[in-house]
Amino acid sequence: MRVFKNDAIKDLWKKSRLIVWPDLYCMVSFDPKDRASALNLVAKAAPFDHYFSIICDQHEVAVILPDTIWNDWDASVICRNSHGPFACLTFDIPLDVEVAGYLQPAVNCLADAGISIVPQCALIYDHVLVNERDLDAAICALTELRQKALSDEI
Repeated sequence: MRVFKNDAIKDLWKKSRLIVWPDLYCMVSFDPKDRASALNLVAKAAPFDHYFSIICDQHEVAVILPDTIWNDWDASVICRNSHGPFACLTFDIPLDVEVAGYLQPAVNCLADAGISIVPQCALIYDHVLVNERDLDAAICALTELRQKALSDEI
């Protein structure tokens, strides 16, 4: 089975760098009516120093933020659920929105290694969260994936 869908995806992986964010992260879910609490949490995260994300849909408001912010937050804030700690990995290559299949090799190689992920795609960069205990294995698997791109193997 081919690792990379085509030469264009392989070339992107050749250029990709992996960034490991220095913090640990929590994922916190709120009822949509409690989105103000979620936004207040996100406001506590310093841009450029921390990864954070917020997704709002009809079912929930999901926030990913440094666990230090969540752990220090007012206990009266009611959330549905929280999970963590996670490590955050960013694939440091700008991707055009028309690129199809870039993340697939990462998803496959991490799944093959038994590593559960939470993918997060922004407009230009892709990220994955992995359980803190899986960080070293994830880095190893993704490093091997990039090495495959750098080799003649497709």
